Amino acid sequence: MSKSVSYIQAVDLPTPPSGRRDDTMAPLAASFTSGKQALVVNSQLAAFGGEVPLSLRPTISYGLLLGQLAADKASPGNIEPLTWFEKYNEVMGKIGWSVTSVEMSEQEISDKNAELHKAIIPVLTTALGPGVAAGAIILAALKGLEEMNKDSPWLTLFQRKSQAVKGAKFGLTAVDAGADGGAQIKTVFFGIKATSTITQVLFVRVSTSGATVKSALSETVLSAKVLEDTKEALAKKITPFVTENIQNIDI
Repeated sequence: MSKSVSYIQAVDLPTPPSGRRDDTMAPLAASFTSGKQALVVNSQLAAFGGEVPLSLRPTISYGLLLGQLAADKASPGNIEPLTWFEKYNEVMGKIGWSVTSVEMSEQEISDKNAELHKAIIPVLTTALGPGVAAGAIILAALKGLEEMNKDSPWLTLFQRKSQAVKGAKFGLTAVDAGADGGAQIKTVFFGIKATSTITQVLFVRVSTSGATVKSALSETVLSAKVLEDTKEALAKKITPFVTENIQNIDI
């Protein structure tokens, strides 16, 4: 048994939601498809480029969810959001995901009158760069929020999972095909510390939130072997949480 599998089996997670579906129904909360795809995974918007093999998508999504749940469990309460992100990256390393770089910075949002989802688009564009195909899916989702129903199931899930006491934390994750059948992942993470409780995270106005916005970027390389080796362990560990934490986004 590999160290990664042993860690996945032993890692402490929050108590699974009560009234959850049984193990055979939980995976149906999100349907994984080929081609371009976007999902809410807890407090992350995750997008898969069209070249990412369908067979890898559940395992990658479950890994993203495990990292968040483990970081939540290890750092309860209202803490510095970027401290949480450091713990999240530590967990990803322990499940075999090779985090190749992490950059953290405090961003000055230039458009003070914009809602948050509009204000972070330039930051996201710069962080992801032009070569990240899945990044375009995330940008399209953010730009299309004005035409979406704010009560749609995926958006409701994302807002609920992102908000904290007087703040919020969320990630935007782009997954593209990597070398030798693996994947390359870029996550841009945003932490917001506000003077009042935030309930509509992406729609909060920067000018009125009294918020400080910080961002972080992590780049991860995933080998096909690691994904294959940890596939069963991740599915078994995460299945009780899937229904409450993963939802398809219409793009």
